[in-house]
Amino acid sequence: MLDKILTNKKYEIEKIPEILPKRTKDIIEPLQTLKNKPFIAEIKKASPSIGEIKPDASPAVQAEQYEKCGAGAVSVLTDKHFFKGSFEYLKEVSEKVNIPVLCKDFIISERQIEAAYAFGADIILIIAAILTQEEIGRLSEKARELNLYILYEIHTPEEYEKIKALSPALVGVNSRNLDTLEIDKQKGAQILNVLPDSLFKIAESGINSTEDIVNFRKAGANAFLIGTYLMKSDNIKESLQNLYRGLE
Repeated sequence: MLDKILTNKKYEIEKIPEILPKRTKDIIEPLQTLKNKPFIAEIKKASPSIGEIKPDASPAVQAEQYEKCGAGAVSVLTDKHFFKGSFEYLKEVSEKVNIPVLCKDFIISERQIEAAYAFGADIILIIAAILTQEEIGRLSEKARELNLYILYEIHTPEEYEKIKALSPALVGVNSRNLDTLEIDKQKGAQILNVLPDSLFKIAESGINSTEDIVNFRKAGANAFLIGTYLMKSDNIKESLQNLYRGLE
């Protein structure tokens, strides 16, 4: 699956408009917000693992609900083919909320980072598994030129070795295997547990209960990225309250 996504990604990059919109908002620093409200709520209309989730959702309305109900940040999928996302959704969301916005994509090109900045992202995702150490360094430099924050995503302790020289502020541990799409929360917790305590660690994928929050928090997670659980929810406030109980 990962190979298919990356092959298609090169095609999507070619379709990014030559002239990008002028950014109109200041970048929001995410750490302070996430320390107080440690949930990154995601806009995800579909995914390769389960297909359509909420295809008719309005990203702006969904994001507004997330902020109102206690999310500390919003993640927006911008992959078109596999996740039914877009940079336009990123723009809609960034103009609607006053909390940090993450551009969630398989970033392999500086052009994607320029688009993320132009369309209003405060944070970009860099996935260690799909990049060489040199590519990670080059993309990180581009993001920092634009004053964007970076969430580095890893799936193994070895991948942390590829990013640690960059002094990462935000590190996400994804419990999903990008090739098989299977989730192993126990493995995710084990990786969180061996990472340095000095990092701000974010647990990703498959989180859908108070118990998950308790377990990942025990393993060292400081914040949590929640997608499908909130997109499927009929009552976002109640669902987020359920997650907040895991912090008590």
